Amino acid sequence: MILETERFGKIELEESGIITFEHGIIGFEDLGRFAIIDYLEDSSLKWLQAIDDPKIAFVVCDPWTFFEDYDPRIEKEEKEDIGLAASDAMTILCIVTVPKDISKTSLNLLSPIIINQKKMKAKQIILYNSDYRSKHEIFKIIKLKEKIKEQKAEKTG
Repeated sequence: MILETERFGKIELEESGIITFEHGIIGFEDLGRFAIIDYLEDSSLKWLQAIDDPKIAFVVCDPWTFFEDYDPRIEKEEKEDIGLAASDAMTILCIVTVPKDISKTSLNLLSPIIINQKKMKAKQIILYNSDYRSKHEIFKIIKLKEKIKEQKAEKTG
């Protein structure tokens, strides 16, 4: 399938790679089909591109990239909503907010996206009764990781 997007131009997608959200994403409930696209090569960031609206794409990432102790309590009912059995592989992604002031880039740990890899069904959930917020700043963490990577390269180079 060829998809014309505003951000990437024409891209080719496998139909099997399309993720279905029965209830959309918070604030975009009318959009139900998305694809994950690499942000940059060798990056932990990805794009969650809407199939039915070429203008809509969210930056997402694996939350453990920045918060190793992230421990979302996902209710059984939430898993059942996407047909997730105990043996099925689940992916969790969080939406990244990149404001004009890039140093305020943040990760929404309060409302992760859970994906049933087997059935390609997904849902954005809200972690009620948790201490997570919708804005956990990550810019300083990114800069620290880059610095560590550079130091390792200098030592081995």
